[in-house]
Amino acid sequence: MQPRTAHYALSLLLAAAACDSNDAPPEEPTIAELAACDESDMQFVPFMGPAFDDNGELVAPLPLPHVVATTTGWHTPENRDALDAETQLPVMDIFTHEGLLGAAFAWSDKCGSARTISLWRDDASRRKFVYGTVHSAAIMKGLKYTRGWETTNWSEKTADKPPTWDDVRTRLEAIRK
Repeated sequence: MQPRTAHYALSLLLAAAACDSNDAPPEEPTIAELAACDESDMQFVPFMGPAFDDNGELVAPLPLPHVVATTTGWHTPENRDALDAETQLPVMDIFTHEGLLGAAFAWSDKCGSARTISLWRDDASRRKFVYGTVHSAAIMKGLKYTRGWETTNWSEKTADKPPTWDDVRTRLEAIRK
């Protein structure tokens, strides 16, 4: 047997030995299962941006209509630091965009989740940020560190105050069903 053939044969034997045909790959949790985690340890960064004061309070009612966008992501436990590194630039970049009214952030160590709410004067402003170079690059690089991700946005025509974290959870849950 030639060395190359022997190498391939040995590789196949080792691979077969490592894979027990009775072992199914572990199932990944669904978004609904990830979202069901009790985020009772949630830590919050209050709203910041042009429509808010230094305490996270509105300086005036939000314009009607305005756009609300929310995201939730769940990192893999071993990749929290890597995902945090990928999100730093978009978190800083969002505040440079014309049309931003404000943004708030939250995370749960227990659930491995991170949440955002951003408020925009119009959808064109939101899209400019979302599809911009900084955010797009962070999404492309950061997805490999997540277990799941969900997002939605809507035009708010009646509420002149920002939604609560429970409000955006309810919106995301309704979309999942």
